[in-house]
Amino acid sequence: MKRKYLKGLIVIVGIIIGGLFIYQDINKENKPLPEVKLKEIVNKNKSFAIMIQENSETDKYQEYSSNTWPGDDYVFKEAKCIDNNGNEIKEAVTYENDKITLTTNKTVYCTVYFDKSIIGKLRENEELANKDNLSKDLQGGMYRYQGTDDVHNWICFGTEENCGTNDDNIDKYMYRIIGITKEGQLYLLKETFLKEGNINNFAWNSKHTLPDCLGEACEWPNVNLYKRINGKSNGETPGNNSYPDYKGDTNVFLGTSEHTSPYEYLTEGNEWFNLIIYHDWMYGDTNISSWSNSNAYNGDYMYAIETGNTSTKRTWPYEDIQTTCSDDGPCTEKDYTWSKSVPAKIGLMYMHDVDYAYKDGNPRNYANVANSWIHFQKDGYNLSPSYEWLISRFGVVDSSSTSVKVMDVGYNGALTTGTLSGSAGSRPTFYLTPSITLTGAGTKENPYIIHSI
Repeated sequence: MKRKYLKGLIVIVGIIIGGLFIYQDINKENKPLPEVKLKEIVNKNKSFAIMIQENSETDKYQEYSSNTWPGDDYVFKEAKCIDNNGNEIKEAVTYENDKITLTTNKTVYCTVYFDKSIIGKLRENEELANKDNLSKDLQGGMYRYQGTDDVHNWICFGTEENCGTNDDNIDKYMYRIIGITKEGQLYLLKETFLKEGNINNFAWNSKHTLPDCLGEACEWPNVNLYKRINGKSNGETPGNNSYPDYKGDTNVFLGTSEHTSPYEYLTEGNEWFNLIIYHDWMYGDTNISSWSNSNAYNGDYMYAIETGNTSTKRTWPYEDIQTTCSDDGPCTEKDYTWSKSVPAKIGLMYMHDVDYAYKDGNPRNYANVANSWIHFQKDGYNLSPSYEWLISRFGVVDSSSTSVKVMDVGYNGALTTGTLSGSAGSRPTFYLTPSITLTGAGTKENPYIIHSI
């Protein structure tokens, strides 16, 4: 008799005749559990229950007694079923797309197990450290780390060793967790600026004026920095001689076997390279900066713009006149909505990423941005250059200038603008596959370590 799976707990009782399918939709929105429909009800008071992992470091489970499904803190592990005689019924339960499907023509008793998810692991460590930095609700599409000092979101990437031991390792392997999606995709930010030899400041793009930047020429998927961080550069495009720090169109983050980068663990085909998933990076323009609008420091406001959910303004030449603003008088200000995206592994921060890192997602001013954990100089690194590029472009070109600009973060926390061909620091961002496990505590001394599964 194989009654070891019962343990006094009946999780699903099903009598399904003639290939009838019963499925329970676990969409992780904390909906009330649906009643199990049975031809005959056996012990109705114990008709449904779940076993959840007690903590991420053990294989012990406890009964889950809530009348809602386990939330994002848990992930389905397995289901074990037996029949009336105690015989194990294999492959009676399948799990796909957040749905459990039970398929059998017998009376079965099933125990469904849920493990702590990556989100659950992060929250568990927050509780152990008496911290409250990971948002309880979704902020800008994910649970985000928000706060100023001693935020436990340090994580090594590119090595399974502790990378917080010295500055060289920190520069090469240390990242921070911006947040995590409800699907379990970690959103990472490099702790220090990219480096190529002794160079750590790069141009966003070599072309930077009208009419060269009309149309899509200077939009994110076509600019030098996008290509350089995504391994799409061939090293043949010349640099801008006006800016000696700009070395040309070489790869500075992801690399290929033909065109390498300074970070060998991110060469195409490497296991770390493969952990980074393709993400649809939206891109576009906005006329909002800290000089013109205090909403630059409001996460919800900027997230709505930078995801195309609300319009902004853009001052640009007439769409049907291929000329510069100064040649044709003032440019036209029109309503403008983000609508384009590019699938890529690597991006840069948005304005809303900067805002949401503050404790309520609304820093309100540049001083609070500078005090936020996400600011590039907060931890004593990145003291030069004194500005950091963002992915969002500044959509204002007027008759007094033909220069196209992009958003950046200043040493003082101000969300300002810089000319595309200027020099600033860059910290790549990317999303990881959820099929990983984590160890560690998330501190600088004991950062999270990634293990693929």
